[in-house]
Amino acid sequence: MIISLILAIWKKDYVWVVGTFFGLFISILPSIIKKDVKFTLPWVFDFLIAIVTILHVGGRLLDFYYNIDNYQLITRFFISILVAFISLAMIYILDEHWDGLKMDKYAMAFLTIILTMGIGVILELVKWLNVTGTYYIKTNAALMTNLLADTLAGIIIAGIGVNLIKSGKFDELTDEFGDQIDKMVIDKLEERYKEKNK
Repeated sequence: MIISLILAIWKKDYVWVVGTFFGLFISILPSIIKKDVKFTLPWVFDFLIAIVTILHVGGRLLDFYYNIDNYQLITRFFISILVAFISLAMIYILDEHWDGLKMDKYAMAFLTIILTMGIGVILELVKWLNVTGTYYIKTNAALMTNLLADTLAGIIIAGIGVNLIKSGKFDELTDEFGDQIDKMVIDKLEERYKEKNK
């Protein structure tokens, strides 16, 4: 992200300078959270965030989006992989730690796919509004290809997730994270709910 910031300033890409500051903050946020509130993200989150950041930096600042065929599609696919994993992890953690939600693993997989597709639609709206001032291909074919990448990413993570849940490995990945959310959020919400209903 520091190299990205230097390149952005050198190229006078001030939109990306702001984006890089934001990305840098997100990159160091897990360390800040871990230090201040003893909150640890699963290593998979860090790994996927790093991949997405590297791909986007290469596309934006090194012009890979324009010089490499289908580079944007690869980046979009990994963004959707990250979104799908976060969606599945949050659904699973809520199911395991909150009494208000009980779902079958296949229902979790289906909801993961739907959420990933929904976020993909929001990303397409952001691109259409041209919030970042970046040139995007705005054809129907590009739209459908991007949404297909979102759907495939959701299906892949849902399939992997179901197998990991069956084997108990998904619980190992998210257990500590779930316990931390349980202590910080869910327990407090349940306490408030009980106080209101006394």
